[in-house]
Amino acid sequence: VLKKDKTPKSSGSAKRKRTPTLEDDRIVPYKPDKLQNDSMVLDLGPPADWVKINVRRTKDCYEVYALVPGLLREEVHVQSDPAGRLIVTGEPEQLDNPWGVTPFKKVISLPSRIDPHQTSAVVTLHGQLFVRAPFEQSK
Repeated sequence: VLKKDKTPKSSGSAKRKRTPTLEDDRIVPYKPDKLQNDSMVLDLGPPADWVKINVRRTKDCYEVYALVPGLLREEVHVQSDPAGRLIVTGEPEQLDNPWGVTPFKKVISLPSRIDPHQTSAVVTLHGQLFVRAPFEQSK
């Protein structure tokens, strides 16, 4: 004789989600992962919060990922110096654009020296900037 399970089967879509309460907000200590480092990003001039920048350290270089939507390749410039500083500037050709794209200048201070001659930058058609800054090789 087969026993029937008395609990109804559910696809999960009918389950109600519990409303979060203040007690649910526990303080969790911050644990940096491998993607975090001691780099710092500063705005020179008016703040440009619409430009998002992430820095990642690999075994041989720093990789900088930035979102610069609405800007063309010709409107984004990257400068680097051996002290570990990258300067990213954006100058939209059309200043009165309806998307809120404004000129910006951001300084990224990396925690160690880099080789500015081997630093490379690429801007995609989708407004994604990728910068690769190799560590300075000791001579």
